[in-house]
Amino acid sequence: MSQERVIFGNTVDSLYLKTLDKDLSYELRTQLRELGMDLDAPLQAAYPHSVWVRCLDEVGRSLYPEKPLEEARRRLARRMIEGYAQTVMGSAVLTLARVLGPMRSLGRMTHNFRSGNNFTQTRVNVVNPTTAELWFNEPDVTEGFVEGVLEEGLHRIGVRGLTISRTRHDAESCTYRIEWYDPSAR
Repeated sequence: MSQERVIFGNTVDSLYLKTLDKDLSYELRTQLRELGMDLDAPLQAAYPHSVWVRCLDEVGRSLYPEKPLEEARRRLARRMIEGYAQTVMGSAVLTLARVLGPMRSLGRMTHNFRSGNNFTQTRVNVVNPTTAELWFNEPDVTEGFVEGVLEEGLHRIGVRGLTISRTRHDAESCTYRIEWYDPSAR
């Protein structure tokens, strides 16, 4: 029997309460409550992944109605990293990532994502000093979200000239090719 995929309360806090709180109308908060995420009650330790996805998509459609859903998820992920950076854990993770550099940080993605959920697995393949392929067991129902997390997280640790492309393997896994500019490699 497989374990249910869940998103931990600290992830909900980072996105919804630390960064989006002022953007969430009463109506949207009511919709989220009906979908299983009551932001006016004490946060739960964990939320089912299905609740996370439904709420993420509802908020994405509401806050970015002119954008495709994948782009809305990407933008929400970037905002979640803004909130994560305001937490003790997030600040520590980003400080460590800055010290480790982008390649070693990519090698720690399973550990980093597991602070926010119980299911993420990753594998990194180093292509060259400024290029890696990062496999995720990411479900296609959140497509766009991981790109936003990677973009904002890598930007916050000083990576410049970042490009990310995705190859979807199946409904439950994909690989990201991540490339960046390294001014010291002249």
